[in-house]
Amino acid sequence: MIERFDDELLTEFAHTFYGYGDYNGRYWFIGMEEGGGNTFADVNQRLRIWKERGKHELEDLAAYHAAIGITSYFNEKPTLQRTWAKLIRILLSQEGSEPTTEQIREYQRSALGRSEGDTCLVELLPLPSPSTRQWLYSHHSQIDYLISRDSYQQTLLGFRISHLKQRIDEYKTGAVIFYGFGYRYYWQEVAGVRLTKESDGIYVGENGASLFTMLRHPAAKGVTNEYFRQVGTIISMKLAKAL
Repeated sequence: MIERFDDELLTEFAHTFYGYGDYNGRYWFIGMEEGGGNTFADVNQRLRIWKERGKHELEDLAAYHAAIGITSYFNEKPTLQRTWAKLIRILLSQEGSEPTTEQIREYQRSALGRSEGDTCLVELLPLPSPSTRQWLYSHHSQIDYLISRDSYQQTLLGFRISHLKQRIDEYKTGAVIFYGFGYRYYWQEVAGVRLTKESDGIYVGENGASLFTMLRHPAAKGVTNEYFRQVGTIISMKLAKAL
């Protein structure tokens, strides 16, 4: 017998869950979609916990992951998560010095994506997936648009782009940082301004209220710590100039 999601809950999650942290945070990181979701049980657990915790648009990164049984990133000696660690390096590099591994580890443990914190981790698409080549939802849901990844994206992208633009305008976000060049068309749509080359692999744009930066994905081959330090320096300089 095929296990099935609660499609009403899955629909609500797909339309109203956006990520982690605080919209009032000065730094927003926007990626394409969250990793994980390797199995039906994993996704179903995430949905159940999201419901139990109140179906929030943004969750507390550490508290939510603890509730679904993932604690290794937030314990006393946390494992560095590959994408988060590079994003944290951008933030800490703005202080003018190269952050240590322990500083990055502590920020991940205690500050990244926390409610009432200074960061927001948002995903353009809502459903977790280990890669773009995998799609388990068509086997466990009867929602029409989940028959394929393509129809899922076609159904939700326009709505979610509009919602993120509304939230950025509403909260007058200081820095919005998009990662992953494969999605540059969507990042341009969310920003609503032209993103132009600032340095090798770094693009920026401004609208008078927010600074938008597009960069390589932290998990991309060949990206270095120096690259993310440079991103942090550029953001820091441009935000200081805007004040």
